[in-house]
Amino acid sequence: MEKTRRFSPPTGPPTQDDWLDHLSYERLLSVSGSLLIAVKSPDSDLRKALKAAGSVRRKKRNSEHALAQRQALLQEVKQYLARHRLADPSQGAEIERPHAQGFPAFTEDGSLPAGFWHVMPTEFIATLAFNARRKKQVKLLFRALAMLKAAGCKKVTIGGSFASSKPKPSDIDLIWDTEGLDNDKLDPIFVSGTGLERQMLFGIDAFAATDEWKLKLCMVQSLWGADSPKPHELPADAFDSLPRFRAVGVLVLDLTQTLPAFD
Repeated sequence: MEKTRRFSPPTGPPTQDDWLDHLSYERLLSVSGSLLIAVKSPDSDLRKALKAAGSVRRKKRNSEHALAQRQALLQEVKQYLARHRLADPSQGAEIERPHAQGFPAFTEDGSLPAGFWHVMPTEFIATLAFNARRKKQVKLLFRALAMLKAAGCKKVTIGGSFASSKPKPSDIDLIWDTEGLDNDKLDPIFVSGTGLERQMLFGIDAFAATDEWKLKLCMVQSLWGADSPKPHELPADAFDSLPRFRAVGVLVLDLTQTLPAFD
């Protein structure tokens, strides 16, 4: 799926995050790597720049080549932070969440743009089952969907890394709609079963729509992994203005349609 670039920097790299310039080579690699938790695309410019800078041997990191790789990584990180700073929900940014039919293009990070994207089962499979691992996950998913549909469930919402271009998502985040649902017809795995049991059986991290916190986690995700910047590495005002979260989209899958059968 074609990716869209949503940030066109002015001439030269942004200057707001010049604290990055003062980090050691090793620390810059670590901080940059922490951002990859939010980068789902294996072809993102940030991922490529980090890989190139990380491939330089330690004893060569004062070389002209190493400095060029460091500078390229700095520019990518600064552009990345500038882009997400403009749309950080924790900073009061107003995030439009359109309700639209069909898949939008993935962002350059490999995620869906913020919104509720309503899709049919056939286009869900055609777009997201793009390798052997994902095909296996989709096969298990649709076993669960058939059970939900049989009990009257009309739609489910899917988010997380499966609703992205990440090649190997760990599981599928799913929220089933309860409107019109007949609990007496619902398989016990969805009534009395635990989230862990559903994950082991179907590869899904699934909850009912009444668990609103789950939907919020799908729509607003952390921008940083474990080794994020520390307060002492930045001026106080710069640390407070760091983007913390990113808004992403979710898929609304229509179960009123005929579900495909898997062998």
